[in-house]
Amino acid sequence: MALRWLVLTVLTVLWPVAASAEAVRVAAAISLKEAMTDVAAAYKAEGKGEVEFTFGSSGQLQAQIEYGAPVDLFISAAHKQVDELVAAKVADGSTKRVVAGNRLVLIVPAGAKSAPARFADLSDPKHRRVAVGEPKSVPAGQYAAQALKSLGLLDSLKGRLVYGANVRQVLDYVERGEVDAGIVYATDAIESGDRVRVAARAEPKAHDPIEYPAVIVSNSRRRKAAGDFLDYLQSEEAREILARKGFTAPQTTPRE
Repeated sequence: MALRWLVLTVLTVLWPVAASAEAVRVAAAISLKEAMTDVAAAYKAEGKGEVEFTFGSSGQLQAQIEYGAPVDLFISAAHKQVDELVAAKVADGSTKRVVAGNRLVLIVPAGAKSAPARFADLSDPKHRRVAVGEPKSVPAGQYAAQALKSLGLLDSLKGRLVYGANVRQVLDYVERGEVDAGIVYATDAIESGDRVRVAARAEPKAHDPIEYPAVIVSNSRRRKAAGDFLDYLQSEEAREILARKGFTAPQTTPRE
């Protein structure tokens, strides 16, 4: 119990405090950072209220919410984290909505001269370091592992995989040329601009659908406001912003 209170105290201190106490607090997958910042700005401009964010890997954010971090709405990059919170009654499953989708791509440093041109090329041991998200806590890493396994590449890459704490760390590794290639979301490659090059796109059937489910946290003190922002995420205005950032429209309904 003492450890739980210590962790909760630390989390509370680390969470944003500059915004209004009335702001809706949203924990969101880091791949959504730029898009959600723009959506929140549009939401505020329409006079609908303030939104403040904490971004990170979906697994890390799930753990923070489980420990009682002050969150009203959680947006994950995969269903697993949301479904586990719902099963533990930490989140309200009746509010679950899929707000966006994404694609998986293989990227290489922009100036690389002998980079892999397709996923199958990763089997060549000359590509010594390939970055992916940590599959246990990073959905992009989970999707990457599924794609590599589907292509029969996972075993051949043992000892050559470099794991990132979140998908943006994987992107950083590639941008700085610290690895030969990396697997990230298409939206991350867009945000990187000319610092990386997309070598190949994964076939959607090679991994689970990449979806971003959102859910209201059960002990939210701003439940109505959280619901209002969740509704806005499904509006045409929000979806246009997400589309400009490279996200795809939701393809599924909430899972029970």
